[in-house]
Amino acid sequence: SAVGDFASLVGAIPLTQQDLLAKGWTSWGGPQNHTPPFGIAEVTSTARVTSEALRPVVHRGDTIFLLHEMTRRNVDVDGGKIRARRRLHGSQQAFVIEKLEQGATCGNIYPGDRVFLRATTGMQLEVHGEAVLAQRTIRGPLQAFTLEVPGAGPGPLRVGTTIYLRSHTGKHVEIFGSSAKARFDNQGGLQAFRVEKAEEVN
Repeated sequence: SAVGDFASLVGAIPLTQQDLLAKGWTSWGGPQNHTPPFGIAEVTSTARVTSEALRPVVHRGDTIFLLHEMTRRNVDVDGGKIRARRRLHGSQQAFVIEKLEQGATCGNIYPGDRVFLRATTGMQLEVHGEAVLAQRTIRGPLQAFTLEVPGAGPGPLRVGTTIYLRSHTGKHVEIFGSSAKARFDNQGGLQAFRVEKAEEVN
């Protein structure tokens, strides 16, 4: 039959290098160990940017969780001490993110904002010397943190973004061992935190 003849013809055609590459395609990023042709990298980059734009925006008054990027543990408050001991979104790990600005345009949190982080105990995160604590309810200079996002665009902060918290001393909050400190003006792995919301534990 014509169909049988066509199938025989197709089966007889040798596979080209392009065919073999197509069979080795492992993801939208391209086949394994293969440099994508011109244009594919741009499409992948655009898709990544679009994905980031779809992540939820962080608003003033939202409850967030801070994942320490190096240890993969969430920051928690226990007896006024700030630590990172386990991967968990519980009441001890929850912080309400706030800022002083008011008005309709100030509902979102932006990179560069001075923010306050309130634990479920009602106490604000604060820095005394090198110590990072949560012992008072006031919102003053000791409790203010500048939210830094290297390479940030003009938009608001989004869930999944890596941030650095600069204290009033000019030092960044870090996790050293399992305890929080503010010792260095540095943006490294010790000082990197990812913003999460409750549904993102995995």
